[in-house]
Amino acid sequence: MDWSKAVVEWQQDNTVYLSVAFTWHLKDARRRAMKARMLGYKVKAGGPAVMLMPEYLSDIAECNGESVPALKRHNPNATFTSRGCIRQCRFCAVPKLEGELQELDDWDPAPIVCDNNLLACSKAHFDRVIDRLAPFKGEVDFNQGLDARLLTPYHAGRLAELKPMARLAFDSAAYESLFMRAYERLRAAHFPKARIRVYVLIGFQDTPEDALYRLRLVQGLGLKPNPMRYQALDTLKKNSYVGSSWTHSELSRYMRYWANLRYNEAVPFEEWDGKKHPRPDEAQPALF
Repeated sequence: MDWSKAVVEWQQDNTVYLSVAFTWHLKDARRRAMKARMLGYKVKAGGPAVMLMPEYLSDIAECNGESVPALKRHNPNATFTSRGCIRQCRFCAVPKLEGELQELDDWDPAPIVCDNNLLACSKAHFDRVIDRLAPFKGEVDFNQGLDARLLTPYHAGRLAELKPMARLAFDSAAYESLFMRAYERLRAAHFPKARIRVYVLIGFQDTPEDALYRLRLVQGLGLKPNPMRYQALDTLKKNSYVGSSWTHSELSRYMRYWANLRYNEAVPFEEWDGKKHPRPDEAQPALF
């Protein structure tokens, strides 16, 4: 996927630019900004994290939000064809960052499509996207997911032309019927199971039982669920949020098991112990 893992930094003339995707990287960005200022550089900072918490760097950097164009520096294979979303999901930063849905007239075709809700766009825009991505057939990844509530048989058929990685979200058991309808429409369009991924939000207004139900439903379809632990939108420490129905150790256990299912699925979740059943690369080396 070639995504940068932390703060992206580059220099142009006498200015150091910082692009920060996640708020838990802001501490590192602040250290970088302070170092650059000590060396006599101006500092400009942008990215989603800076837009969410501009006050964190405002005393040492010019905080330009998204006016610092950095997507290609985070991943040279990524693009946006639209911005914003029609939804107002409380766990998502997009409404605060991007606002209402806007279709972009000018965008660079690239295999990783980062639109937050492509299926909410007009049919004309959707068709134009599919047509322009045709040269990347077999490589396209709709990275941010496809809204299961909006996916129609027409969408599924056109998407299938690209042989992409299609990602759905199963954020709540309340959306089970809509999720299943979208999954069945992809399968009817001859999507192989290996090209369908499912984001499963856990730790946000759910219970361990609800999360386990959704994870197992996805697994029962022959798919690998991708558990997504909820992160507070203003957190400076990753994995620090623990909902009222959870404990930190329980959230960590869910993530360690389900995010590494290919290593763990031989052991039932109820019997799995991270210490007794480590991943192969976590096992202690032999002494002789």
